[in-house]
Amino acid sequence: MMNYRYQLPSLSALSAFECAGRHANFSRAAEELRTSQPAVSRHIAALEYFLDTKLFDRSRGRTTLTPDGQRLYHSVMTGLEEIATAVREIRAQPDTISIACSHSISHLWLMPRYDRLQQSLGDDVEIVTVTSEYEHHPRLQEEGVDLSLTFAGENARGMEKTVLFKEEIFPVCAPDFANKHANLIAERGATAIETLPLLNLGQRNYGWATWEAWFSLNGLVLPDLEGGRRFGNYVYLLEAACNGAGVALGWTELVDDYLTQGRLVPLPGERLSTGGALYLLVNPVSRNRVLADRAAQCLCAT
Repeated sequence: MMNYRYQLPSLSALSAFECAGRHANFSRAAEELRTSQPAVSRHIAALEYFLDTKLFDRSRGRTTLTPDGQRLYHSVMTGLEEIATAVREIRAQPDTISIACSHSISHLWLMPRYDRLQQSLGDDVEIVTVTSEYEHHPRLQEEGVDLSLTFAGENARGMEKTVLFKEEIFPVCAPDFANKHANLIAERGATAIETLPLLNLGQRNYGWATWEAWFSLNGLVLPDLEGGRRFGNYVYLLEAACNGAGVALGWTELVDDYLTQGRLVPLPGERLSTGGALYLLVNPVSRNRVLADRAAQCLCAT
């Protein structure tokens, strides 16, 4: 791209020239620019020296543009009109704030807080959710996203991060499924899960705990998961659990509504902390940092 810095005259001089040419009067140009008439004259003189040509004819009590002045005036006006059009179009665009997360986090955690977030930001702000089928390691600066919700944020570099909630996992199932296996559960407690059908994610959600972690934290033997039902989306997995397909690994904050509604019930055993957490990451080079900080404050308060 060409560098025009040394090919163009002073922008202040061009501004004074445009105003003087439009009014055909240096004094009126000075009034509009809130400066003095001699200051306008100096700008015009500097511009004429830069171009090595006369731009105004100030004879017979009139101020008129010379042919070179008319040519420059037309070009300056064309440029200013294009700039003004671009400014109007940009200012007419709604302010936006972008939030990256997996489909599961969007559905289970962000959407229940969406209305409150919109109220906090204002109706004129557009919230854009950038979702993927499963979580990737956050790369907000490269992708230009303002905020990210991720279990993979602990080692994120260059990001401002806040823990939204600690990761706690526990097994859940449908009430009918629990009743069907009530005797086994009563007899064996948490170890009963070793013999029950387990629902598993078919692809890794980066940073999320797994059945392996739950069994390890409980000191139990991990059963063969290869023969169990697998799902590509955690929400689909929870719906299958609600329909009695088996036992799902539940997360505090993500399955709370299912428990409140009675669609899922917890199986025996404590909620186990993995040491992980759901993080809110703020891009330090967000193009709209004021909105990003306001959105982060709202999400951290819910």
